[in-house]
Formats: sequence, C-alpha cells, structure tokens
Amino acid sequence: TMLGDHLAAAIMGLGHRLITGVRGRGLLQAVILTEPIAAAVVDAALAAGFVINAPRPDVVRLAPALIISAAELDSFVSVLPSLLEQTVEES
Repeated sequence: TMLGDHLAAAIMGLGHRLITGVRGRGLLQAVILTEPIAAAVVDAALAAGFVINAPRPDVVRLAPALIISAAELDSFVSVLPSLLEQTVEES
C-alpha cells in the first residue's frame, strides 16, 4: 500500500545505526535491528504511547490500524530514533 511504502521508506530514510532494514507488506512492517534490544524498544514505545511488539530479539513489528494517517505514521518515525537511543543507553 502507499502508506506501507511511505512507512518503510521513512524508517530507512532515518539512516539510524541500529536499523539494518525494514521488511513486510502493507502496513505490517518489521524493523530489523543490529542489536537484540527489541523488547526494550517495545517498552519504551509503549511508554511513549505507541503499541508495537517484538517477535524476535532483533525485530520490532509494526501493525498499525488500517485507518492510520500518514501524519500518525510520521509521528512514530520521528520518535523512533530517540526510542532506540534511550534503549541503548539503558542497557
């Protein structure tokens, strides 16, 4: 979908050192991490108001509601770097 492509491109566009890739279809996307910190990222995201999950230690899964807007996706993408950095600092 257009929003799914937008989400994946925005995450990869961050160029963050802890993100090695994004895979998935439509809005169901997985962010592949360089370190096994996914559970801590999920906790930090929940504290920031975002519900995501960690199917593997180095993968964060995004499964937003299908009625989500591009602006709402962008708000998550803008917070993602600080969530990752916060997680690394705490470990």
